[in-house]
Amino acid sequence: MANEIGTTLLNSLTGSTFDIGNMAKVLAEAEVAGPKAILENNQEKVTTELDALKYLQSNLNAFNTYVNALSSPDLFSQKTASSSNSDIVSVTASSSANLASFQIESKQLAQAHTQVANKVYSSASDTVSSGTLQLSVGGQTHDITVDSSNNTLEGLQKVINNGDYGVTASIINNGSGYQMMFTSKQTGLASEVSVSGLSDFDTDGLTTTANAQDAVMVLNGLTVTSSTNQFDEVIEGVSFQLNSASPGTPQSISIGQDSENIMDSVKSFVDVYNQLDTILDELGSYNTDDLTQAELDSEEYQYYGDLAGSSLLRSVRSQISEAMSGTIGELSGNYNSLATIGLSLNRDGSMSLDEETLSAVMNSNMSAVSSLFSKGGTSDDPLINVLSGNERTETGSYDLDITQLAERATVSGGAVTTTGDQKVAGSGLTDVNAALEIAAGASFDLTLGAGPTTTIDLSSIAGTYSTKEDVAAAIQAQIDVNSMNATIAYDTAQGRFEISSNTGEGALTLSNVSGLSNQGFSTTDYAGEDLIDLTSGASFDVSIDGSTSTSLSLAAGRYTLSELASGMTNSINSSTDVQAAGGSVSISTDGGILSISSNRYGSSSDVTLTNFSGLANGGLSADLTDVGQNVDGTITTSSGTLNIGAYADATDGRKVKISDFAVISGNDAEVRGLEFEVLGGVTGARGTITYAQGFASTVEETINNLFADDTGLISQRISSLTDKSSEYDDRATEIDAKYEQLLLKYQLQFSALQSILSSSEQTRDYLTATFSNNNNN
Repeated sequence: MANEIGTTLLNSLTGSTFDIGNMAKVLAEAEVAGPKAILENNQEKVTTELDALKYLQSNLNAFNTYVNALSSPDLFSQKTASSSNSDIVSVTASSSANLASFQIESKQLAQAHTQVANKVYSSASDTVSSGTLQLSVGGQTHDITVDSSNNTLEGLQKVINNGDYGVTASIINNGSGYQMMFTSKQTGLASEVSVSGLSDFDTDGLTTTANAQDAVMVLNGLTVTSSTNQFDEVIEGVSFQLNSASPGTPQSISIGQDSENIMDSVKSFVDVYNQLDTILDELGSYNTDDLTQAELDSEEYQYYGDLAGSSLLRSVRSQISEAMSGTIGELSGNYNSLATIGLSLNRDGSMSLDEETLSAVMNSNMSAVSSLFSKGGTSDDPLINVLSGNERTETGSYDLDITQLAERATVSGGAVTTTGDQKVAGSGLTDVNAALEIAAGASFDLTLGAGPTTTIDLSSIAGTYSTKEDVAAAIQAQIDVNSMNATIAYDTAQGRFEISSNTGEGALTLSNVSGLSNQGFSTTDYAGEDLIDLTSGASFDVSIDGSTSTSLSLAAGRYTLSELASGMTNSINSSTDVQAAGGSVSISTDGGILSISSNRYGSSSDVTLTNFSGLANGGLSADLTDVGQNVDGTITTSSGTLNIGAYADATDGRKVKISDFAVISGNDAEVRGLEFEVLGGVTGARGTITYAQGFASTVEETINNLFADDTGLISQRISSLTDKSSEYDDRATEIDAKYEQLLLKYQLQFSALQSILSSSEQTRDYLTATFSNNNNN
């Protein structure tokens, strides 16, 4: 540097002048060169390590996405569902479905009831007769006042469609005039629409253009009906959808384990693990002899050897390897290590998979595979399901003691008062078209009270009728011919034919029934059910599960106890207020009384029935109210005992989710985040809940811990290097500032020297000139 400065100084002397800028720059650079070289070297080291760690971080996070898939027990409970012809029957299955196969025959699709008024109008604005229009759907009757404010086709349509009457009104242009069409908003046999009260419609009548009918499927020989084409509650976890009717052609349905998806997930995990193993090798490699210069310069090998000798890299590799080694102590039986299901770690650090072994274990014991990979729990009590846990839930076995089971709110009426008369009901119709046909040779024996048994021969009326009401009228005529005081009718609310003894006739039985299967009487003998008289109609106020109290009514009539239960159930569950609260009820007739229960469990379950009118014969007169209760008890860990009642679910009191902040004896509870449900059973000791962490879950937790904000090995190192890089940037700024100061100083000094030299040059020139003149003289 000294030679460089000297050379620059000599070269700058041209006619007694300096290159001030260049001289100042050289001297300033010389003074900061040492510290700057050290700093740049340190910066390069920090940047190299920091970039390599960020590269490692991105690859570990990518690997963790594959680990995450295997760490969830949901993956191993997924089911596949297939149909031999999804255009006829499609099927879906949730994780709760059992492995099974079925034969499904789609006999009939659900259909809404449609009636068209026969009267034809010249325009949509024509006047209709005034009065009180009665719309009845599924046993619920609504009165609509028709007067000068709405007595046109368009006005009536608007009133109906703007109201909550269960019917859609349409004005149909048939090409030669306009007719009013009434269609139930719901499909199903019980959605039949009845229209009456206006002379226009009563006089000319209505024509049924589409029958109300349930969807009908035959499941492994058992006939099942639904008001819609969706069958969600026939088999737990399985939903069938009828897409078209194909009577007589069964379709094969299969519910299986989603083994293919699990196998793909495991294979992807192995592949990505081996890629990560290669990346760790390359980051820590000292030897670049096997790489060409072009490879070293390529992006693929950009970080090759950048963490060679790093203790952090060795620790990361060791932690991941340790997380996948050994056995899981909480797991009993033959499957407690990865090797037992075909996964092995090789000596070179790579992983290999024996697909045949894994496949065999999945086929025989999928829960074992799930436990080996995921984090989850089991219970030795079949009525206790462990639902989940989280990162705070510690592995181990915990004793459960139940002191209180969850209950639904339930209220019960008193003893019912019957009339002494009885009713016999056929089953719900599955083929509404067949129901219109009375078979040749049909007959039944009818007995009323203590009177003689009379054979009702229907041979003379065999044939096909227009409506179910016409069928009932034809059979009624034969009953009357035989002087039997009984009435047959079609119950639109329940979609069935019923025969009742007239008032005062007493008990009723049917025997030797033949040829009436089309009408739902498919067995030989039927015993009558006692009738309850609600001749004045009935009403009551109801609130379910916190819903707004609403008033409901039942039509006047004579009901069996089961019919009364069904009518009240439909009325309550159809209430918009009850539905808005997510509530619903079930009503039983056990012991000959009505018991109304919320379908919800726990303290948010409540049933309140008040203001009964006309229901005294049904045992309902005094106000009734009840609130459910949550499950309660204790769970015991090595730290002590924790009460679980405070952690019961707000909407399902059978479920318990222990808080992430739960403590036992002042310490964090080992069972924080544990979620389970108690579905019944008895109070007292209920066995053990075992919570285990599978290998994938352990690896996921290990990687997450590496990047924890305060304690993560990699996150702390990245933070430290980032801080150091920032410090070096500040130091570089200081050196640059010092360089600028030195540059200015030397510029000033050389400027002063230049001024002195310039002055000396002038003096020399003057003296030279002076002495030269004297010599000439």
